[in-house]
Amino acid sequence: MEPFYMELISGLEAGLAVHSYSLLLQMVHDHGHEIEVHRRWRNDHSVDGVLICDVGVDDGRVPALEELGLPAVVIGPPSVSGALASIWSDDGVSLAEAVRYLVTLGHRRIARVGGLPHLAHTAIRTRRFAALAEEFGLDSAVAVPSDYTGEDGARVTRDLLGGGDRPTALIYDNDIMAVAGLAAAQGMGLSVPRDLSIVAWDDSPVCQLVRPPLTALARDISAYGTHAARLLLAAVDGLPVTSVHDEPAHLSPRGSTAPPP
Repeated sequence: MEPFYMELISGLEAGLAVHSYSLLLQMVHDHGHEIEVHRRWRNDHSVDGVLICDVGVDDGRVPALEELGLPAVVIGPPSVSGALASIWSDDGVSLAEAVRYLVTLGHRRIARVGGLPHLAHTAIRTRRFAALAEEFGLDSAVAVPSDYTGEDGARVTRDLLGGGDRPTALIYDNDIMAVAGLAAAQGMGLSVPRDLSIVAWDDSPVCQLVRPPLTALARDISAYGTHAARLLLAAVDGLPVTSVHDEPAHLSPRGSTAPPP
């Protein structure tokens, strides 16, 4: 349900269609089931290559695909892609840009509503956020995990804002949680950005439809998908492929951020 994936899939399809390839989406219950599907695809030659997303810190799909020899590309950091080629953008760079912007505005109590902690990109963001808090000497820097849904984003927001020493700025790991967090904060009687600044990760159209429009970390996700498709097609053709560092997300300031009260 994340706009990120709709844009990513659009870019993948655009990149594959140029070479007359089609994109197959297969729903699975878990990684074990997914590995079984990969094995079946390899044995019956029903696909030429695969892309895997949301790679975990210790992800069994990577060694399984290495063993199968099925052309594969990881959409995620090379630190967890093993011998497989990967396409990624440095989330640490993007997070540093967002935190630096908030600190420049004067914020000293910043919280982050993170994603699922076992995912590799979440772990990178969590480590970087802790390092940035120390670098800037923040008075408070709390990172709380969530499941990426609007419901959980709203719940975590209410918990963070319900205390006496509440943060003056929140960074959300996706746009859905940021929109839900905005509604939760306004439901608690807080004004954004007068009482609270909000930054969203992933700049989907919904970020500009809410009021105030959300400051967001933005990048061309469709182009990211197209680049991933090109990398996979090269692997399918048997060409030597290496990991690609794509353009990181950059901050687009809007009406949801301001100096703290």
